[in-house]
Amino acid sequence: MRLATRSLLILIAFAACGPSGRGDDTGGGGDGGSGSNGNFAELTGKVWAPNQGPGQAMLGQEIPVAGALVYVSPTKPDPIPDHVYCEQCVATPSGGVLSGADGSFSLQVPPGRYWVVIQKGQFRMEAEYELQLGALALTSAQTTLPSVWDPPTGRYMPKMAMAQGTNDQIEDILGKLGVGTMAGNLFTSPAGEKGPELDIFQYSGTGAGTVTELLQNMTELRKYHIIFFPCAVSMSQIDALLQNQTVLANIRRYVNEGGKLYVTDWSGELADRAFPQQIVLGDTGADSDGTYDPATFTGTLTTPGDADGGLYESMDGKAIDPDLAAWLGLQSGPTETGAGVGMYNASSFVVTDLWNWVKKLNTVQIGVDSMGLPVYDAPKAWVTGTKPGTTGAANRPIAVTYQPTGCGKVLYTPFQTANGEHAGLYPQERVLLYLIMEITTCSDNPIL
Repeated sequence: MRLATRSLLILIAFAACGPSGRGDDTGGGGDGGSGSNGNFAELTGKVWAPNQGPGQAMLGQEIPVAGALVYVSPTKPDPIPDHVYCEQCVATPSGGVLSGADGSFSLQVPPGRYWVVIQKGQFRMEAEYELQLGALALTSAQTTLPSVWDPPTGRYMPKMAMAQGTNDQIEDILGKLGVGTMAGNLFTSPAGEKGPELDIFQYSGTGAGTVTELLQNMTELRKYHIIFFPCAVSMSQIDALLQNQTVLANIRRYVNEGGKLYVTDWSGELADRAFPQQIVLGDTGADSDGTYDPATFTGTLTTPGDADGGLYESMDGKAIDPDLAAWLGLQSGPTETGAGVGMYNASSFVVTDLWNWVKKLNTVQIGVDSMGLPVYDAPKAWVTGTKPGTTGAANRPIAVTYQPTGCGKVLYTPFQTANGEHAGLYPQERVLLYLIMEITTCSDNPIL
């Protein structure tokens, strides 16, 4: 959340996200304000996550997409840039609706020939239809978001890069979404692969295809909408790199220009050192400290923390964001405890493989707006959990997003997302999917 304030005056800017955004939070099933009197074409369907629609996921474990924008346009929409960019939230297109927690939508428009656009962040599909009087129910094949970057066929997904983690195989989850090559439930594409949707970088070495090359090169960073840094014990190999002010400035500049970072547990120092103010970690000696000016990308890293903490399991994971909770609570699937398949309880689920805890979230000034008013970023907690036996660690945030500079976002979790080979997606893996889509949406009130 971004706030601009001067003295006691508080100005909060609300903007509905446009063709790639979060919309006006009215939920699905809207009719675009056109009424239902038989003079309109009605378009209905359910939006599904990439490769997780009916006939793709196991029966009963399909994954809908909540908050996807569905709208029609008489002309083909402009293409999504194939590189990092700033997308500010704009008014929702006239007649556009958002899918509900179960992925369903309904909109009514005058009959005619339209481009129908279904979009969540950089996940987008578009196709031309002749809409006639009466109802048209789109099939799951027409409403399942794509897992390929193929603009000529109207299919988009984020351009992604990933550092090869040693303990958090997020590539297995991306593979289940249709990215790369899978053998059973495991991602098998070779390390260092370069592909149209996912490039993989290694921690070791300094040449092409390494994390060092990526972080030292703004041209390389700018190729990607989102970059994943899953847990890796090999972060020690780039410890000196992450104390280099030029590299830290590159990370800040990438986020400022609209880039998205996904960082988990023992890789947390990548975000913690670049943006030390927003999140205070709880385990002793694991937190970074220093100063950072989001306007100039400069700062002094006074304490280079390692973000490493001790292992625990949270038995009381809770989705505290109402939209996330409504979405997760409608789904069923496997659990980390091996208790079989069942409906998820969004207010109480097990989260495994946590390696730190969040002691405090800080609201941080990140600049001034066009009127000269200070603008603050308040980190948002999506899920909470408890570290047993630790004072002050009850019901603390374990999935946090924040916008520390400019137009981009950071997602931090102290838990490993992918936990061994298994069919389907666990609750914490579904939370990841939800948040990946959420952080790729537009940015409200960015400081440019």
